[in-house]
Amino acid sequence: MAVTTQGTLWLNQNVVMCFECGAQGHYRNNCPKVNNQNHRNKARVPDARGKAYVLGGGDANLGSNTVTCTFLLNDHHAYMLFDSGADRSFVSNTFSTLLDITPFALEVSYALHLSNGRTLKTWIVLRGCTIGLLGHPYNIDMMPIDLGSFDVTIDMDWLAKSHIVIVCDEKIVRIP
Repeated sequence: MAVTTQGTLWLNQNVVMCFECGAQGHYRNNCPKVNNQNHRNKARVPDARGKAYVLGGGDANLGSNTVTCTFLLNDHHAYMLFDSGADRSFVSNTFSTLLDITPFALEVSYALHLSNGRTLKTWIVLRGCTIGLLGHPYNIDMMPIDLGSFDVTIDMDWLAKSHIVIVCDEKIVRIP
């Protein structure tokens, strides 16, 4: 992988890249910038944190603040979880390969606490994805992670910004 000066990330299987300093040839856990004792006084920026549902085939009770359905994401049918409790939108690593979107590297990692107790970290965001809801395109940025049963999880902030409402007692998504 390599990063351009604009922050665009592209994949090259022969090149290793550090997400801390952007240099090629090492990963973040071996970064001399992180491991250098001269940087003791540097304030460490904590990981951003969030939560998400990750389910295997048909297990678990999602709760009343969620709705599942199938819509288009970049012209591909995606099984989506609309979750008013999520603080970011996610796409499964497997499904993200269909999207033809260039990944961007984040400056700070994002730690995600899954419903199954696991914690994942990501430094990647896919900007400019398009969800097709009832014939209307909506732009959305998504983070690729292992989502289990779902292709996509849609977050509360995106729902509010797009004026989309989860009607909990009817288990529907109301789209303006």
